[in-house]
Amino acid sequence: MTIGFNLTFMIQHVLGLAGMPRRTFTYPDLPGWAWMNMVSTIGAFFMTAASILLVWNLVTSLIRGKSAGDNPWNAWTLEWATSSPPPHENFDALPPIRSRRPLWDYANPDRPDPIVPVGGALDLFRPKKNAAGVITFIISEAGFFGVLILAFLFYNATPSSGPGAQQLDVLKTTIFSVCLFASSFTIWRSEMGQRANKQSNMKAWLAATIVLGGIFIVGQGLEYWTLFQNGISVGLDLFATTFFTLTGFHGLHVCVGLIALLIVLGLAWAGAYKNGSVPALGPVGLYWHFVDVVWIFVFSIVYLWPLLR
Repeated sequence: MTIGFNLTFMIQHVLGLAGMPRRTFTYPDLPGWAWMNMVSTIGAFFMTAASILLVWNLVTSLIRGKSAGDNPWNAWTLEWATSSPPPHENFDALPPIRSRRPLWDYANPDRPDPIVPVGGALDLFRPKKNAAGVITFIISEAGFFGVLILAFLFYNATPSSGPGAQQLDVLKTTIFSVCLFASSFTIWRSEMGQRANKQSNMKAWLAATIVLGGIFIVGQGLEYWTLFQNGISVGLDLFATTFFTLTGFHGLHVCVGLIALLIVLGLAWAGAYKNGSVPALGPVGLYWHFVDVVWIFVFSIVYLWPLLR
C-alpha cells in the first residue's frame, strides 16, 4: 500500500507543479505527462490491491483467527500478569515491585535484571573536546555566507547605472584586510604557545590577534562612514543592499570572534589556566580561521572581481 500510495500521489504532486490542471475530463498530452499519469494509474491499482488484501486479512482473522493469549508479546511488566480481558475487581492487593520487569524476574529468578542507568534523571557529561560543536556551527555559517555571496553575484551580474563597486576604496580595504589575514598567523602562534605551555607567548600572540582584528573592524567602520558621506546607504540600490548585507554580517562575525578572544585573554590574565591548558582557545581559533577564510572570498568577489571585469 505504501508503494502504491507514493506512486499515485507523489507523481501527481510533480505533475501539479508542472502545471497540469485538476478535475478536468481529459488532460493535454504534453511531453512527459502521459507516462507519468500511466505510472500514477499503476500505483492506484497497487493501492487498490493492497486495500483488498488488508480487508481480507481483517475478515479472515475475525472469523477464523486464533485468540491471543494473556501475554502474546512476552512483555515484562506487571499489567500483563492477569488474564485478557482482565477480570473485574482485580485490584484487591498491591503486589511488591522490586525491579523494572517483575514478570521476567518471577519466571527467571536465576537471571536478575542488570544494572541500568537511572531513568528520569539528567546526566551531564563534559566533552573532552569542544571542537565538534564549533565545527557544526562553522558548517552552518558557511552555508549562510554561501547564500549571501551567491545573492551578491546574482544581483550584480550585470553592471548598473547607479553607484557600484567603483565607489569602493580597494587600496584602503586591502590594508586592513591584510591585518585580518595576518591575525590567522598570530592566533596560530598563540595556540603553539599554549601547547608548549608558554603562557606569556600565548597571551602575547593572542593580544596581537585582538589588535589586528580591531584594526580590521575600525577600517571597515571608516569605509562605511565614507560611503554614507557620499550618499551610499543600505537601501540605495541592489549593489548597496547586497554589499552592506554581506560585509556587515561578516563584520558582525568578526566582532563576535573579538569578544570571544577578549574573554579567553581575560581568563588567561586572571590565572584561570594555571595548569597550562586553555580548552577554549582551540575552538575560538577554529572560528577565527573561518572568519578569515570567509573574508578571502568576500574580498575577492566584492573588491577584486569588479576590477578584473
